[in-house]
Amino acid sequence: MVNNVNEILSGIEMMGDNVRNDLQFCGKDVILYPLCKIVRACNTKIDNFSRICDFTFIDAGKSLIIGKHCMITWHAVIEGGGTTKIGDRCFIGPSSKLLTSTYEFDGLYAAEFIPEECRAFRRGDITLADDVYIGANCVIMPGVSIAEGVVVGANSVVTKDLTEPWSIYLGSPCKKIRDRVKPSRKIEKKLFTMENWDNHL
Repeated sequence: MVNNVNEILSGIEMMGDNVRNDLQFCGKDVILYPLCKIVRACNTKIDNFSRICDFTFIDAGKSLIIGKHCMITWHAVIEGGGTTKIGDRCFIGPSSKLLTSTYEFDGLYAAEFIPEECRAFRRGDITLADDVYIGANCVIMPGVSIAEGVVVGANSVVTKDLTEPWSIYLGSPCKKIRDRVKPSRKIEKKLFTMENWDNHL
């Protein structure tokens, strides 16, 4: 039985616009939907025009940088206590997860709240270059870097770097299936003359 309104609203200070003033940097026209949650917001930088949708959970860990015009969609998770860097114009699909740590399983227990000498984590930073598209329900494991313009197809598990720019990868384990057609010089020129893309975080 809930005794008071504070129990119902516990954690609301880490949700939506309530975290805006706690962010290390918040750019122009950033939208934080009311039901997104950001833990350790003080370690988070979000650049201009990016959006974080309802029902996302983010633990900024040591550092989280989100570039311009990014979209973090419903039920996405970014966590693990490490460092995550997301370039400009990136898309993180529904229910996808960026994990900067996981348990070490061999010879140890995979459980929280037990003595530290009985458990351990494998940590690794995650980097998404500009124009990366992560489809729905993907898992990006610790230590992964993804090259510019890469598409990761839905339901993929990424355990190693995806190194070929402007390529499409798919599967578990994730493998390249084809090249991606890069935007034409005309479209690229239009994008980069209509808006200032300087001062990356």
